Amino acid sequence: MSQLKFNSIQGHYLVKFFLLISFLLISARSFGQSPGNVSGTILDQSGSPIPGVSVSFKSIKKGTSTNEKGSYELQQLPEGKYQVIFSMIGYQSVALEVQVKNGANIVRNLVMKSSTQQMKEVNVAGRSKTQQANRQAYQVTAIDAKQLHNTTLNLAKALDRVAGVRIRESGGVGSRTEFSLNGFSGNQVKFFIDGIPMDNFGSSFDINNIPVNLAERLEVYKGVVPVSLGSDALGGAVNIITNSGRSNYLDASYSYGSFNTHRSSVNAGYTTAKGIVLNLNAYQNYSDNDYWVNTETQVDQYGTIERVKARRFHDGYRNEMIRFSAGVKGKSWADMLTLGLDLGQNKADIQNGVVMGDVYGARRTSGTLVMPSLKYLKKNLGLKGLDLNISGNFNLGHEKTIDTVNKQYNWLGQVVKDFSYGNSDIKGGERERMLYRYKNNNGIGTINLSYKLNDQHSFVINNTFNTFRRIGKDLLEEKDLYFERPQTTSKNVLGAAYRFDANERWNTTVFFKHYYQRSKAFINITGVDRPSNSDYGWSENNFSTTGYGLASTYFLGKDLQLRASYEHGVRVPESSELFGNVNTLTGNFSLKPESSENVNIGAIYTPAINNTHFFTIDAALLYRYSKDFIRPSLNAGNKYTLQRMVNLRDVDNTGIEANIRYRYKTAFNIGANVTYQNLRNQTKFEGGEGDKQSIIYGDRLPNMPYMYGNLDASYTFRNLMSKGDNLTVGYNLLYVHAYFEGWPSLGNKNEKYTIPEQYAHNANLLYSFAGGKYNLAMECLNLTDALLYDHYKLQKPSRSFNLKLRYFLFNKFK
Repeated sequence: MSQLKFNSIQGHYLVKFFLLISFLLISARSFGQSPGNVSGTILDQSGSPIPGVSVSFKSIKKGTSTNEKGSYELQQLPEGKYQVIFSMIGYQSVALEVQVKNGANIVRNLVMKSSTQQMKEVNVAGRSKTQQANRQAYQVTAIDAKQLHNTTLNLAKALDRVAGVRIRESGGVGSRTEFSLNGFSGNQVKFFIDGIPMDNFGSSFDINNIPVNLAERLEVYKGVVPVSLGSDALGGAVNIITNSGRSNYLDASYSYGSFNTHRSSVNAGYTTAKGIVLNLNAYQNYSDNDYWVNTETQVDQYGTIERVKARRFHDGYRNEMIRFSAGVKGKSWADMLTLGLDLGQNKADIQNGVVMGDVYGARRTSGTLVMPSLKYLKKNLGLKGLDLNISGNFNLGHEKTIDTVNKQYNWLGQVVKDFSYGNSDIKGGERERMLYRYKNNNGIGTINLSYKLNDQHSFVINNTFNTFRRIGKDLLEEKDLYFERPQTTSKNVLGAAYRFDANERWNTTVFFKHYYQRSKAFINITGVDRPSNSDYGWSENNFSTTGYGLASTYFLGKDLQLRASYEHGVRVPESSELFGNVNTLTGNFSLKPESSENVNIGAIYTPAINNTHFFTIDAALLYRYSKDFIRPSLNAGNKYTLQRMVNLRDVDNTGIEANIRYRYKTAFNIGANVTYQNLRNQTKFEGGEGDKQSIIYGDRLPNMPYMYGNLDASYTFRNLMSKGDNLTVGYNLLYVHAYFEGWPSLGNKNEKYTIPEQYAHNANLLYSFAGGKYNLAMECLNLTDALLYDHYKLQKPSRSFNLKLRYFLFNKFK
């Protein structure tokens, strides 16, 4: 049975976590309670919220600004009469008199009229950060994550709704997740948090366990990645922008759902008048993950196979994470300087391997994260327009894999074979006997220097250095010492870019990147199947290569934008691909770097009719031609199946994605997107020109969805019970077309394994009151209880229900 069933130990951790939330809630009251409060919402003449409106109380020199929902709030106001000025470039300023009384909550909503300012000023200042990100020359989609803060989604689930994106999971909460973007997947797509690479954050801090409340917005770069992100991404990147821009806020939530799933999070920030900055992000996840599966399994010791419906019985997961940073901002020597510390831990039962046929009943893993960090920003460094940004972190945590039970389980939780029966001296494990504790110590340092010469010419230089060292120890002391020798890599990516802004309509960026990696490992150097100690030795690889590209955009009008980009991209193998991950992936130290010619052409059209009906139409064409494409391959053994990354010499991909969205005022939203990608093997002669043509030449790559899409709709009833109370009813559909699990040209046509067509229906009900301070959400995922699959037909969770409570307080002082 699961090692992680909800018991007194788990309760102990939850109690500590909830005490932390309670402490912060009480602390919030200290700056939340005041003699008088003034709040409200600012809209334009079409009824849309206006972000960034300055709200100034003249006589006491206090103020704030509206958030992206157009809301503002100012607290701790002494009793009296005040003149409040509302101002925003592109709108007529408004002055109001407000009478504040002790203990009163004053609400002042406002509709601002457009002024005759130049269109350029209006567009830049009145546009949200999410809208600005979407208007870059790069093929990028920006998601306003704040719109999802009342849901129980993690970052992976939020990203799964973006055109071109497919999140592939091996199970429920905390399961292994693979991110796929326009045919590239896994390590081919890089992740960043506030521009800092997430390569070394470990298993305690991953998109499959990070709550969406941590993010302010998500930027998905497709194909070409800006030099400022400093990476060797081949197929794109995701930049998670956190709530660090807020001065004073508190966001606390708790949710409970099916399969005994508990999630809680606290995000808080405070900035003093002297510029001292404090930020805290903490979250917790727990789940038994005991959802139903329909599968074949061995039911007795003689190997009899039957199809059964059973609950997952050994799939518990829990993790806790705290991110804290402290520093200063607004100083002559630093616009921002923070020191941070990330602390995390996780424990996970392993229910199955790479395929459903590999069933475990006792195998498990655990891990910790201890990561100090530094961030430094200085604008106008001795020269106007010259900005310096430095960051660094180092992971001191460790991981552990435990496999000491010499038995074989089936999906009913029964032991079908006991290999130690009658002789306890026979030692083994479910897959491979081990009690292995290892450190993936990984450090990252980045330096970004940007210079804006004038309105037309700007430059960026970025250097990112990454170091990795794995060393482990068999705590059973049953393996030879050569297993404990360190495996190391060091990687450096240097990039430079130049941007030319010809005018308001047209800008172009050209860039250059240099990649270097050195790897060293103690491996089987003779290549024999059953190596002895003498077959092992040190091996070293060195890679050095270059990449380059450009991105350009042109505005045919204020509503129509054209974008085009090209990159010769390069990616060197990651440490997990070279050395394995100890669990489901075995290493391949002979992997070559992969490269790709990436072309993107797209257009965005955003018309509005009578300031009431708003449309967004976004379409893009893509082409990729990859050399030495790195992809997973299955290695089947007698007891289990593992993955191994291999190079495929020539692969191309021609695809299209489209997105359309309609909004009626601020009440009704509906949108849909679809992605088609034709990822094909173009390796005609695997052994060279004189070899026989490959039987899989021209085949679509296996185990890779090639057509999928999303549809979502929501309606908001505003001021339902009282002013500031909103009810939103939402629906979401995810569709995946059927695809082959293996190569289409191999095997009998009638006996091929196919991942069937899938529809996942989700519904939610969100109620927000007191101007968004208190929020209640109810969700149903997989509404029809459909069989959903991923990763070699691994089954995803059955129907589930979730309830979330959220408290949010935002107060930005000037």
